[in-house]
Amino acid sequence: MTDKVFLIGLTGPTGSGKSEVSRILADRHIPVIDADELARRVVEPGSACLKELVREFSDDILHEDGSLNRRQLARRAFATPEDTRLLNSITHPYIIDLTKRILMQLEQIREPVAVLDAPLLFESGMDNICDVTVAVVAPRQRRLRRIMERDQLTEKQAEARMAAQQEEEFYVSKASRVIRNDGDLEELRRQANALADQVREWTRD
Repeated sequence: MTDKVFLIGLTGPTGSGKSEVSRILADRHIPVIDADELARRVVEPGSACLKELVREFSDDILHEDGSLNRRQLARRAFATPEDTRLLNSITHPYIIDLTKRILMQLEQIREPVAVLDAPLLFESGMDNICDVTVAVVAPRQRRLRRIMERDQLTEKQAEARMAAQQEEEFYVSKASRVIRNDGDLEELRRQANALADQVREWTRD
């Protein structure tokens, strides 16, 4: 019989600095399951998930080679809150299933702890398989500026992307622990390293 992996759910709104925290945890030799990467895997050409997306959003979300045109899907899926919910209702079950399979593999090699980096951790219900949840939050204007620079978006486009997510209080109220990214980069890294230290303590208890 194998021991269950102690799973930390890491989340936060876009532009909060969550990816930096995730990177530091990975550098500290804590396995990170990237839900965004899993989201790309479940929509590979010919996959059941991609077929469902085409059925709901039409085949113009595909490139000529049958692969997903992510930019076109984003235009459709983020057009209205209803379309965003439809996208999530299709993709989330496939992502959760793949996450569970990866956790089984980690259990087989007796990995004591892992991080699930998931922007929609609470909305998808993936927090239910986590032992602890951590939210990274940041001031709104800082997030807006970061999204515009990172994704080369106009202010209006960045605002629309932010509007598709929950407000900060949603994450703060639901998470077991909150990292506030309202200082400089070194302060964020200090908090991330402190989390890594605590993660190791949790798994020894």
